[in-house]
Amino acid sequence: MAKNRDDFNKETKRILQERVGNRCSNPECRCLTSGPNFNQEKATRIGVAAHITAAAGGGPRFDPSLSNEARSHISNGVWLCQNCAKLIDNDEQ
Repeated sequence: MAKNRDDFNKETKRILQERVGNRCSNPECRCLTSGPNFNQEKATRIGVAAHITAAAGGGPRFDPSLSNEARSHISNGVWLCQNCAKLIDNDEQ
């Protein structure tokens, strides 16, 4: 099966999260993006590594001039809470 998305790897996601102190990057939100879990050895993450330009054709803000590597590069990412990520993808304005 062909890969249709240029997703971030696990390390890129971790760095995006840590660079913003585990908070949503939206300056109007800034909520914490992880918290406790019933299992004391885990945390519950509500943050996502979001693409600035879409990871796949047909996605919001897709830029066909970018290479696959550029789409999955950390410079094309931003750490957001799930609410802000959904709002940005559903309403590009």
